[in-house]
Amino acid sequence: MGGLVRSYAEGDELTPLVKEMTQEAINLFEGSSGDLGPSQFTDEETARETLGTEGTVASGRMSLSFAIEMMRRFFGSDVFNHAGTVDLRFLRPVRPGDTVTFTGTITGVGREANGSRVSVEIKAENQRGDTTAVGQGSAIVPNAYLPQDE
Repeated sequence: MGGLVRSYAEGDELTPLVKEMTQEAINLFEGSSGDLGPSQFTDEETARETLGTEGTVASGRMSLSFAIEMMRRFFGSDVFNHAGTVDLRFLRPVRPGDTVTFTGTITGVGREANGSRVSVEIKAENQRGDTTAVGQGSAIVPNAYLPQDE
């Protein structure tokens, strides 16, 4: 099945991805790695001892997986899973009860041998407007998915 032909331009916004960070979701995410012991992500006592924080935090891996989800939805699984990357820097802890919005803006489109590399600036913000993570991502969109040159 052929993909949707579409154009990508600098300044284009990706559809934002909004996530409610519940303790239950954090526990499920951490449990999916097979590590079921208490950690600063799942246990308040451990969080206090390890981080000196009041309460648990969501792992950076969880924010990373949501940034990847946003990119995959935008480019499509067939494109993103083949040649997509995301690199995030974590600036502030994400806590249970936070609503985090992941946004992306295309910062460049460069021709490559078999398509175009679309670069995206990624940002995650909590409900207070604090930036919790920033980074970059990219995907190589095959020529078959791009409009033909005039």
